[in-house]
Amino acid sequence: MTVDSLPTVSVGRPRRDATDSAILDATTELLAEIGWTGLTVEGVAARAGVAKTTIYRRWPGKDELALEAINRLKGPIVRAPGGSVRDDLVFLMERMRRHWVNSQHGRIMRRVLADGNDRPDVYRTMRERLIRPRQEVTRAVLERGVAEGSIATGVDLDWVVSALAAPVILAVLTHQPRVTRAMIEFNVDMVLRGVAP
Repeated sequence: MTVDSLPTVSVGRPRRDATDSAILDATTELLAEIGWTGLTVEGVAARAGVAKTTIYRRWPGKDELALEAINRLKGPIVRAPGGSVRDDLVFLMERMRRHWVNSQHGRIMRRVLADGNDRPDVYRTMRERLIRPRQEVTRAVLERGVAEGSIATGVDLDWVVSALAAPVILAVLTHQPRVTRAMIEFNVDMVLRGVAP
């Protein structure tokens, strides 16, 4: 399943749009406060000021609702600009840093990653539907590096994607106050040296 298969909000009356926004806003607020395992449709309904039936008419359950709320917060998948492999990786990791560090998205991800211990199915679903499509953008840049000869053949590119993202994720999980662009550049350079032919 891909991000494209997430439920979409149909264009309709402004009242429905406002209701959908209120529900999704309430969901993201609660995910940041209490995480996935603590999230309930009842809690979302109370926070959004709607009936539970209003939510169930739009989403089959809390998991689908939470996934859509997180996907909405993540925004569209952004492609690398097509510069050098290094510059494209810095661009992608810098975008991830801005999106994850000191943000509501980062607070939600910290909670969801912790909830993965109790609900590994949640993390697997989120990984497949929301994370993997974004990782594929980074992987495509690395594949270009292999084709151009700046990255050795036979390197496990999935592992390299993880190595590039790890400092940002670690910063979020350990409440590090500051991750700078210079740190992102340092990590990209270090990883690229490690996978050079």
